[in-house]
Amino acid sequence: MPVYLVALLSLALLLRASTASADAPQAAGAAPAPAAVEKAPAAAPFKTQGIYLQQYTAQTPKRLERIMDNALDVGVDTLVVDLFAQQKGYRSAIQRIQERGLRYVPRIVMFADGGNHALVHNREFWEERWKLAQYALELGAKDIQLDYIRYSSKTAASPQNALDIREVLRFFKKRINERGARLQIDVFGEVGYGPSMHIGQDISLFAPEIDIVCPMTYPSHYEPYQERAQQPFETVHSSLVGLQRQMGEAKVPVLAYIELFNYRYKLTPEQRVEYIREQLRAVREASADGWIAWSAGNHYEVLFDVLRRYRQQASS
Repeated sequence: MPVYLVALLSLALLLRASTASADAPQAAGAAPAPAAVEKAPAAAPFKTQGIYLQQYTAQTPKRLERIMDNALDVGVDTLVVDLFAQQKGYRSAIQRIQERGLRYVPRIVMFADGGNHALVHNREFWEERWKLAQYALELGAKDIQLDYIRYSSKTAASPQNALDIREVLRFFKKRINERGARLQIDVFGEVGYGPSMHIGQDISLFAPEIDIVCPMTYPSHYEPYQERAQQPFETVHSSLVGLQRQMGEAKVPVLAYIELFNYRYKLTPEQRVEYIREQLRAVREASADGWIAWSAGNHYEVLFDVLRRYRQQASS
């Protein structure tokens, strides 16, 4: 039997155990459940299974509906949606996402491409970013996700960089928590191996100041890429385990970003399936709380197919 089928069957058995309680028969006389696409998905093998959407995609009704149909069908429960500006159509898009039973998480870019010292210390700029977070909270968001919450990679290495970023985190967490919501932050995958002194990301320092961490564990982005890009399981798993270890007793939930392609190497369709599957397996075996799939162009057909194949194996 080919290796990828053996691995797929193993994961199927795990999924069967995870979803057994969700498959219990309905009590006699109970009202029939609504159509699958109109309710929140059944219990998933992870606490969170998400995908990322551009703001433009979310504001394109037909495309959004098609994505949501597929997402609900395969157990995706969260849409991480860009929020760059309060544009026409955004409010109605978010309302529709919530009507379909999906969790809405706004992705707000803090310092585009990483900040410099002047920008990171500019409290007026923090307030401008806060207006976006406040708008998302008004739309019903229960989590706010900050991306690019870091210095530029060209910044001189210094332990002070992470201390500066921590002050920004404290500013946002206080306000977000006061409104009953949680602060999520995106960090480089390499932070799983230790603090990044250039960009100012140190999870041991950040953990008490955040509610959820979302490491971008994209195998093709690690160095040396000749090895890492071809070892998706090992790369993602070791990064997540290292991240959790650094948090010590201040552990917060971990939602790992995974990638749907390897930009270093061209993959065949079956290799892409295996590439995605290995990342998902790594997230599970590292005991992370869930994952968010990243596709810059929001093309999730392969992911949806992979998740359907898992489900079909589990129910066969």
